[in-house]
Amino acid sequence: MKITSRADYALHAMLYMAFINGKHAVTITEIARAESIPREWLAKILKELVSKGLLRSRRGIKGGYFLTRPLKEYTFLRIIEAIDGPMSPSSCTRPDNTGVRHRKGKCPAFVYMDNLKQILKKDLAAISLDEIPYEKYYQTGRGNGARK
Repeated sequence: MKITSRADYALHAMLYMAFINGKHAVTITEIARAESIPREWLAKILKELVSKGLLRSRRGIKGGYFLTRPLKEYTFLRIIEAIDGPMSPSSCTRPDNTGVRHRKGKCPAFVYMDNLKQILKKDLAAISLDEIPYEKYYQTGRGNGARK
């Protein structure tokens, strides 16, 4: 199973936001540089994270992005599903399975794929942004958040 590039970028942007954790407004350029994410893609992803309530933005010279809740409330699952929608490793576990060969519950692999989905969701929901040792991955004290 592969997470989409958009969700992967969103996750990395949120990891960087968690590292900064409200010390200052974080700009698109700052995140793009720190995480090596194309700025154009990042702008769209951040806009979507704002619309889903995971971030808030402030315009102006001191503008940028801020987290909207405590780090422990941001799980990997919440971030990924904010971008990709409900997790579904197979077409037979998709809630919107119209146009798919098998209906939910009628797919021969449904039980197995649904079990996989539940395991993935449980594991991703168990990881929150307050558990990451950011100092191990980001330089501190320089203010630019560049990776080590």
